[in-house]
Amino acid sequence: MPPSTPRWLQGPRTLARGFLPPRIRRPLRELVHDFPYRLHDLPRDLRERLLRSPDRLPPSWLRRRVGLTSSRAEFLDVGERASADILRAYREVNSSPGDYRRWLDFGCGSGRLLVPLRRAGIEDLRGVDVDRDAIRWLQRRYGKERFLVSPSRPPLPLASASFDVILAVSVFSHMDEEVQLSWLAETARLLRPGGLLIASTHGRDLVVTRGDLGPAEIERLDRSGFLFAPGGGPFNEDSAFHAPQYLERTWGRWFEGRASLPRGLMGYQDLSIWERRAWISRGRRGA
Repeated sequence: MPPSTPRWLQGPRTLARGFLPPRIRRPLRELVHDFPYRLHDLPRDLRERLLRSPDRLPPSWLRRRVGLTSSRAEFLDVGERASADILRAYREVNSSPGDYRRWLDFGCGSGRLLVPLRRAGIEDLRGVDVDRDAIRWLQRRYGKERFLVSPSRPPLPLASASFDVILAVSVFSHMDEEVQLSWLAETARLLRPGGLLIASTHGRDLVVTRGDLGPAEIERLDRSGFLFAPGGGPFNEDSAFHAPQYLERTWGRWFEGRASLPRGLMGYQDLSIWERRAWISRGRRGA
């Protein structure tokens, strides 16, 4: 059961609705909603920080950036469940795990998948993310050489064919088409021929999560197989929806589909696995 909002916070929250502009009300509302979780987890967070525990989690404000709340329990549970789904799909596709040792978590955040994947035997795991604060925390925790701040557009400062597997969890599900295609070309550059891209996307059935979408937008998704819907807030509030035929047609420029699992990631996002083609023409790399 999640912690309940203290009674003393309920009055100020109601008062704020009448006096504060929306741009201030929204972050305040989020803070009030998250306050019980932060209060509940504060003793454990402080103890880990003071003792520099080897198993310490990112601070609450970084956990909140990648989750619905800052809850320690949610952060750990999502990491474990998502990693289990990823590894289950990966093992069904890959019969030679010894040849796929170098992994990149593209959009790693503050490392929610890091510990479960390492525990599963993936030791050469690196990460990139646009969130500078998250990367700085990971660098202090695990070493600067393994984690990089990503630019908003390619390329990444990494050598071609550097990786055997690239993860992209809840990344392409928030990109517009132009940015998506540029990063797909970059992941193809970073993967060796035969390497795997494991990615999650929003399927057609998840349009229900965006009640602001109108009939014209739904029709465009059904016609083209892709829809980008800005959220009006940070990156993770934007939504991109992908139909299977769109993925085959568009992502197929660089990759061959190996597995497609509707709702394969935690019973929510679609999960797909793609093998980097042995040869990609210059014309196939662009959008």
